[in-house]
Amino acid sequence: MSDPNTEPRQSTLAILKRLWGVLAPYKTRVLSLVALISFTAALEAVGPQFVRYAFDTVIPEGNAELFLWFAAAFAGFYLFRAVIEYAGMYWSFALTQHVVSDVRMDAYNHLMTLPVSRFSNEQSGSLSSRVVSDPNALEGMIQAAASRLSGQLVAILVVAAILIVMNWQLAMVNLVVLPLMAVITYHYQEPLREASRDIRETVARLTATSTEAISNIRVVKAFVGEDQERQRFGRQNQAYVDLNLDRRKDVGKMEGFVNITANYGLGALLVIGGWMVVGDTLTLGELTAFIMYQRQLQGPVKSVMFFNDKLQSGMAALERLSNLMDAEPESGGSRTDVPSGTIALNNVRFTYPDVKEPALRGVSMQIPHGETAALVGSSGAGKSTVANLIGRFWDPQDGAVTLDGHDLRTFDLKALRRKIALVPQDPTLFSGTVASNICYAEPDATDADVQRAARMANAHAFIQALPNGYDTQVGERGVRLSGGQKQRVAIARAILKEAQVLLLDEATSDLDSESEAVIQDALDGLFARGDGLTSVVIAHRLSTIEAADTILVMEDGQLVESGTHDRLLTEGGRYAELWTLQHRRNEATRPEQA
Repeated sequence: MSDPNTEPRQSTLAILKRLWGVLAPYKTRVLSLVALISFTAALEAVGPQFVRYAFDTVIPEGNAELFLWFAAAFAGFYLFRAVIEYAGMYWSFALTQHVVSDVRMDAYNHLMTLPVSRFSNEQSGSLSSRVVSDPNALEGMIQAAASRLSGQLVAILVVAAILIVMNWQLAMVNLVVLPLMAVITYHYQEPLREASRDIRETVARLTATSTEAISNIRVVKAFVGEDQERQRFGRQNQAYVDLNLDRRKDVGKMEGFVNITANYGLGALLVIGGWMVVGDTLTLGELTAFIMYQRQLQGPVKSVMFFNDKLQSGMAALERLSNLMDAEPESGGSRTDVPSGTIALNNVRFTYPDVKEPALRGVSMQIPHGETAALVGSSGAGKSTVANLIGRFWDPQDGAVTLDGHDLRTFDLKALRRKIALVPQDPTLFSGTVASNICYAEPDATDADVQRAARMANAHAFIQALPNGYDTQVGERGVRLSGGQKQRVAIARAILKEAQVLLLDEATSDLDSESEAVIQDALDGLFARGDGLTSVVIAHRLSTIEAADTILVMEDGQLVESGTHDRLLTEGGRYAELWTLQHRRNEATRPEQA
């Protein structure tokens, strides 16, 4: 598994460029929203002028008509401002939702293009966290920026200008207060980003741990592993709590120092401004308005400062998303016409990442078009690796895998895989109905096509007996079906695809004899399609592949024998040893089964 801590760290500038790239398609909407929020912020600067006018003009004159006009203007202004603020709030939220939705979809779409190696190097829960949880953290940053930041910056400029015009001597207090607040915020920028990054990675590990336990719940319960899983999850959960507490300490310190600085600035304003009122160089209304403006100024300043917290959290999430989006997708060729023909491995060498010993050591073999080839051998001999290379889930480091003489790497990936059907050892079903799982191979297939495939896979009878027939929900990973039933659904899916090549990975290894016989009948239906299907069968039980056209025997990543069942038994080599050993084992266990 890859360690998220080993991923490259990106500079703040690089992440901000990535953020701009995210927002670029919405440039017009962003600029319109900034204009609206800036207008709202400018309107806020009018409020203290009502107070100044009331204290210095309306109240001293005591004119009833003036009071009425003042009340009407006051009510109308704040109603208008409320409408504008609501529009800005809603449009900023709508913009954020669209941006984050697109980011999430882009991340998921890119995830689907990554090679199998990426999925084997990182836990599925961690990858899910990158496309679900991280965009949510990004949402908080964009929402805060869209709804407040632009308006706050405009408010700072407008209010600062008004303060200077009203009384430049008092305005000078800000030349001391505001830079101090900025310095405090800058000091905590990197610690907050580092803490946010660690928290995002811990959330990913939490998700991965819980997903792994839930998806393997039968094994957990079978081995009474509940306490182990609680401890694993508990350690990650406690790490998440500790990191959040440490981060909150930094946030609290930053906010505390900023608030103290702001309050000291207000205190200085009261002392200096109050003395000016006593000396008749400033009216009480002007001082009151100045204090309100000072509050209006420090509010946006503190909001911008505290936005740093969401900014760093969002940047940490965007960094993780960037590392995912920058990962190289699967690469294929440009050829879309996939011919029928012989499948060949030519001196293929392959080693899995982070593994020292090679899985294949110069393997060469041929599987003629329309024939069934069985791969047999000890565990770890390289059988599944051959199937993985034929399906182009991996590519060899040396040599080539060819179809009709053409290197598989020259074909367009989607075009190639449309010609290949896979029936894995552990059949994968998706949440949904039996019918939806069968037609996963061909989403536009008719009900008749689905039922025809099910009959060929010896599955129609048991499906009809289910509570809702083909519309029966199978549950997550097909938990409501037996192993044999899931395998027959998987075979029906492969039949419906009408592929040229079938990869069958030990489909009967974990079944009892009765289920094995049913599955063998289903496979016979698949092999009997009569349309030139080339089948590559990885066999655990040798009795299931006696009729194969070619049996390829592998050991230690090498091809050691090939031929028909009868010929290999006659030669008395490795296949004969395996056959004799398995036959004796079956004989020994038969009385116990009886």
